[in-house]
Amino acid sequence: MQDKSSNLTEKTGVVVFARIVTTVIDLAIVIATIQILSKTDFAIIGYLLMIHEIARNVATLGFPDSVFYFFERVTGSAKRGFVLQTTSILLGTALISGTIILLISLLVPSLLPQWDSNSISQIQFLLPFMALVAVLEIPTWPVTNVLLALNRQKESAWYEMVTSLLTLACLVGPLALGYGLNIAIYGLVFYAVVRFIGSWILMQFVLPEGKMADSSITIKQQINFAVPLGLSSLVNKINRYADKFIVSILLPAAAYAEYTIGAQEVPIIRVIPFAVGSVLISRYVAFQLEDKKEELLKLWYKGVEKVSLLVVPLTVVTIIIASDLIAIVAESEGTDYRNSVIPFQIFNLIVLLRVTNYGSILQAFGDTKGVFYLSLNLVLANIILSVPLTLHYGIIGTAAGTFIANFYNWIITLRRIGRHMDLPPSKVLPFPFYLKLLSISFAVALPVWFSRVSFISPESTLIGLLYSLSAFLVLFSIAGTSFGVISSNDWKQLKNWLMLRFLRSN
Repeated sequence: MQDKSSNLTEKTGVVVFARIVTTVIDLAIVIATIQILSKTDFAIIGYLLMIHEIARNVATLGFPDSVFYFFERVTGSAKRGFVLQTTSILLGTALISGTIILLISLLVPSLLPQWDSNSISQIQFLLPFMALVAVLEIPTWPVTNVLLALNRQKESAWYEMVTSLLTLACLVGPLALGYGLNIAIYGLVFYAVVRFIGSWILMQFVLPEGKMADSSITIKQQINFAVPLGLSSLVNKINRYADKFIVSILLPAAAYAEYTIGAQEVPIIRVIPFAVGSVLISRYVAFQLEDKKEELLKLWYKGVEKVSLLVVPLTVVTIIIASDLIAIVAESEGTDYRNSVIPFQIFNLIVLLRVTNYGSILQAFGDTKGVFYLSLNLVLANIILSVPLTLHYGIIGTAAGTFIANFYNWIITLRRIGRHMDLPPSKVLPFPFYLKLLSISFAVALPVWFSRVSFISPESTLIGLLYSLSAFLVLFSIAGTSFGVISSNDWKQLKNWLMLRFLRSN
């Protein structure tokens, strides 16, 4: 039992580490483009990347996730057959996705009525190249999951990190050397070509011999499993950008740039619950099939508590350092993003709700329709609330509408999970632990914030940031240990994780 627990911890460590590193790289791309580009150019590249990401999610649906489910049901040559089948499906959807991007390029003038003609012309010129990137990149999207399903966690981690670094080099490199947006997008095309060829070669090495006909999983079976999850993921991505579309339509380009900076949940924190959920979902499924409700609830609670212990304090400290953080990351000579601070703080209140991957437990009970319903409910609520609030209060209203929609959907999610687990909504999460942790975090944050604004000059952003971070972490560590939310075992696991022992183990 201890060996299984140790193996689970190591597997989780590898996945979380890779996701955090790739997220840091993605964040570096955003920071670099903010620093290098003007507000208008940053708005243009942000819009291009947004269209690309939505199109990619339209194409991939839930097919990469289906690897985890079906790989346990096939052996030998059928594994390669299933991967070839999945890749072929994604190649077809990638072509459709690329066509959609080309159609969007024709509609840009009507989609962005408040933008200037030069910006619209540049977006129309560059969108076809983004379509090519999508066609080459989408078929490679299952590679990470294939490696994880083959118990090649380290190779999966390296694949994610290398492809992310390649994106950074190809997109930001040309901009840093003084070239324009066009050359940067050409660099993305080069990245997509290298990723496509490299992924094909990698799969030749790790998969057993076989052909697509060897797959014992029919396309219909795969579609029935993948599409509901894919639609849910797609709606979630659309929701992620629904408020940004609203701002782009109702407000000028400068406001869109400010909102793009402010409308960010700190990605390093956000990936933690989803990475842990991808590891634990197979355990949830096993317990549910064996009708071991107590064991399932115990594992669920433990996962929520451990994720909360990272997510809650990191989110709270992010909220109190928002002004310093945005000044350091986004502002440069001639650019001012102070209007982004309050939307940023509001958005990170949403992260306090993300203490677990709620969809993983619903999938364990086979409730993929519920996952889709909740996603659809969230995007509709977001649009309904954000439009009037944006018209009345600008980008602060947009952020507030998004938060209210997420909180409302969170309540509904707890009720739905509770029905599956035969629990009232108040028992779905370990609320006594969560509320105690939340109280300690804010109790520590208030004096840290007050002392920062009282004794350190507003212009001393770096000093203020370092002071707030160090003071909060020290005080939270003391308070958390004193009040029993941080155990000695938690400290031991943190030490092992920081030393990256999971990467050195066999």
